[in-house]
Amino acid sequence: MKLLAAALLAAAAPVSAGPFDAPVPLADGRVLNLWCEGRRGPVVVFDSGWAADSRAWRRVMAGLSDSHRTCAQDRAGQGKSSPGPLPRDGEAVARDLHEALTRGSVPKPWVLVGHSLGGLNMRHFVRLFPADVAGLVLVDPTSPTGPGAFGAQVARASSCVEAISSGVFPPDRPELARCKGDDPGKALARWEARLSEIESVGRATSDGLQAQGPGSLTVPLIVLRPGGQGKLPDAQTFADPLAGLSTSGEARLIEGSGHMMMFDRPDAIVQAVHDVLKAAGPDRKDR
Repeated sequence: MKLLAAALLAAAAPVSAGPFDAPVPLADGRVLNLWCEGRRGPVVVFDSGWAADSRAWRRVMAGLSDSHRTCAQDRAGQGKSSPGPLPRDGEAVARDLHEALTRGSVPKPWVLVGHSLGGLNMRHFVRLFPADVAGLVLVDPTSPTGPGAFGAQVARASSCVEAISSGVFPPDRPELARCKGDDPGKALARWEARLSEIESVGRATSDGLQAQGPGSLTVPLIVLRPGGQGKLPDAQTFADPLAGLSTSGEARLIEGSGHMMMFDRPDAIVQAVHDVLKAAGPDRKDR
């Protein structure tokens, strides 16, 4: 099954029958699952926000499937991927994803799309493997921060790890029921990964991006920010410091969207992918 999945990634079918899981074996014996869809064309790679997996991108992937190959990852310990060694910081996530795409023979260069925490991970990917990236779309991305950030999420993940480890779910803490899973071992690995990811935001994940200053990226970049639940259908450009990371960066305010833009305005993300590829020019090596 693993070899078949890698073969499916390598052999781009002329027409996709729908999204499929491709569990790619990594060198250390783990499996990183890619959820892929689409025809031949430029490959777009997605990473989700904290506590989400590949399925968060289904509406965006469907909007690209006629003209693009798309692959969304389940980060280590999430979805259908094996647990990974701790800590699960942005660099570890980026290296896992690059290895899976390479071992799965996914044609490059790739357009990267990252939402929220996934935006930090994709910035690490560009930092580590710039020659393999055609463009970058950041969907309401998290900004680098210092220790102590995201305390509520850290507390939630810590409580889940403690409850699953002990097998005790106090009746006065009904929210802990959401931590459970059919397989306690998998549930524990999932929440340990989530805890490490969110703790790392204020540590290694942010620290590793300190040198990524204005103009440090040469690939096209579009930053999408939510404009609230207004009625304006189109994007408005505005100034955003993250857009300045690229020598060809742009920021767009997306009306009718909250933080979960892949559900509220998948069309805006689809358009940003098209525009990034157009800006990348013919050297993007469409397959």
